[in-house]
This record gives sequence, C-alpha cells and structure tokens, in this order.
Amino acid sequence: MNAAAGEAQERLHFLQRLGELTGRIRATPEADDIMLEMSAELCNLFCADRITIYALSPDGACLESKLKTGLASFKQLKLPVSKESVAGYAALARRMVNLADVYDEAGLRAIDPALRFQQGVDRRTGYRTRQMLAAPILDGERLLGVVQLINNTRNCPFSAVVEEATGILCDAIATAFARAAGAPERDRSRFALLLPDAVLPRAQLETAMRSAAARGLDIEDVLLDELGIRIGIVGRALAQFYGVPYFTFQVERRRPQRLLDAFNRDFVVRHGWMPLEEGRNGLFVLAVDPDAARASGAFARVFPDATPIWCVTTRREFGWMTTQFFGADSDGGAEATTIRPGPGPARPDVSQALVGSAVLPLLEGALRQGVRELHIATESGPDGTIRFTVTGVLAHGRG
Repeated sequence: MNAAAGEAQERLHFLQRLGELTGRIRATPEADDIMLEMSAELCNLFCADRITIYALSPDGACLESKLKTGLASFKQLKLPVSKESVAGYAALARRMVNLADVYDEAGLRAIDPALRFQQGVDRRTGYRTRQMLAAPILDGERLLGVVQLINNTRNCPFSAVVEEATGILCDAIATAFARAAGAPERDRSRFALLLPDAVLPRAQLETAMRSAAARGLDIEDVLLDELGIRIGIVGRALAQFYGVPYFTFQVERRRPQRLLDAFNRDFVVRHGWMPLEEGRNGLFVLAVDPDAARASGAFARVFPDATPIWCVTTRREFGWMTTQFFGADSDGGAEATTIRPGPGPARPDVSQALVGSAVLPLLEGALRQGVRELHIATESGPDGTIRFTVTGVLAHGRG
C-alpha cells in the first residue's frame, strides 16, 4: 500500500470513528453524558492531550466548563466572552482559532491585537500549554459554548482534518445542548421520584406517574388531588430536584409593586416565573421550573443588571400567587390552563407577612451557606405573639 492509499485509509477510519462518536452525542438524552462518558475517546480521536467543553452561562457573559480533562481540581472554570482568552475570543468572534504556540505573542496579535492567552493555569499547575484549537458551538447564529483542544500528542499544530472534525463535533454538541435546553419542562415530573417511600411507596408512585402521563395530567395535580400528598412535601421534593430553595405560598405576602411593574398576568402564566423580593445578594425569583426559566434567558432581558436567586414552588402555589398579585383570570381562557391555581388555601390566623420580613435575612444567609431548602411553620400565641419554627436542608460538601 503506497503512502497516499495509507493516508486515505487512515482518514476513512478517522471519519468513521468521528461519525460513531458524534452519532452518540446527538442521541444522548443528557448533555452531561458527553462529558462523563466520551472524554477519553474524544481526546484519543483528536490526538489532544486535553479537551475542555464550555457552555455559555445563562446571562451570556462568560463560558463555564462542562468538561475539563487533565486537571486535578473539580472547580468549574469560568472565562469571560472576551479577547482575554483564546476560548473567550472564539466565542466572541464566533470563529475557530488554531494556534501552534499559545505563548507566541506575535501569532496571537496576527489574529487580533487584543487576543491574550491566560497563563495562570500553567503557572499554578506546572503544565505547559503549547498547541491550542478553540471552536464555537453554534445553533444557527446563537452561541452555546466552545470546544477547546489542548496540546497535539504528535507535538505539531492541529491539522486541517482536525479543524474540519472539530466543526463536526461542535455541530453534534450544539444538537445535544439545544435538546437539553428544551428538556426541563418535559422532565419536570421526575421530581416525584424524590418523594420519600414513607410518604408514597415507589410502586404506587410509578403507577401514579404512568396514569398521569396516560391522561395528560400534571403529576403534581395527581399527587395533591388524588393521593392526598401534602403540598409542602411536594414542594420540598421540587426543591431537592432543582437544588434551589422552596418558597411556600403566603396569603399575607405583599405585592412587590416596583418589581412587577413590567409584568402582566399573561406573561407570568406563560413563562412560569416572577420576581419576588430584592435581597442583599440578588433578586429572589420564583419559578415552577427554574431550569427552563433560566435557560430561556428572559430574566437577563428583563433585569440585565440583577443577579437571580432562583426559588421553586408548586404549580398550585404559583397559581395562587399569580391570582394574589394580578387578580383572577377573567375569561378562563388559555392562560388558565397553563398554571392551574386549584382551590385557594384558607387565610391563616397569623400574620405571615411579619414573619416573612423577620426571616428574610436568615434566608439570604442560609443561601450563602448552601442551605437549599428553608421551611417556616408559624403558630399564634395567646398574647398576640407569633411563634415560628425554621427547618432546612444543608447541601453537604458544596464548594
């Protein structure tokens, strides 16, 4: 076999392996499976010593690592979408960058006078980055992230074949990322799997989930109306599922006038989120599906300068709060079917608004300490006092 034939055979084998990997990536039900299962195969195929896959942050300002091979630390890498790094530039310019030596400042300036290579990781770890290829992950014109290859194991610049293959890889990852962004609403019912067996045995729960799906019902309504599960238990399962605090409905909660000035009932019902309270560390935002609300990017468009603190509640309680702040749906039309309010709760005997004001600083502090759920129970005293008990769940080991 002559050299040309051998080269053609090698290219064919490369493309076959690439097709197998990208096919698996496109078909994966969870985008993170790419990172967990295929990192070694991707490095081997592209002859890269390391690979990093970044996803664009919800606010679009930075890249957050989804996969980083070769680093001992599990700390997430964050890079601004700017010319201050190679990956950041690839995202900003939406173009592939292939560098033979990242320390060659003349080579960097030839691409863009402001382009820089972040040398901090090399300094901290003793690793020497040489070659680097970074390519944007795009869904049409929409930026989703960046693929970054580091150090060709053949100690030469990444070839034109690898450039072409990286573009194909980016297309496959874009498909997986786009699917994951649209998945939270469909997958929300899985929160029910976190209900304790003591509350609802697993076999009975699975039967209820199948029944809800067959009848086109929300599993939340089945749990509350047909199985009699307390709403607080459902809310705590949602909090555990999304990893955010659970906010219960409070009849005495005051409408945040300034925050809701730009909102109407139709928007809140269709999008399933609303701002609740301004805190020292950000804006508390209530959602029935924090993942979907976060992925939509709507918060950043409405509050471009605010930091969201996402909270979750049941659809039932969200419906009550929507009615409390915006009034009942007058025509009972389409928006009434999006968030089902259900029967309203009885007005409590104690002023929950006073308690809410008292414990808000406690909630903010709890969030900083990794408490993912805070539940407040109140009781009226005979002398007009209000006794309240606060319980929570600490996310052990959160860094």
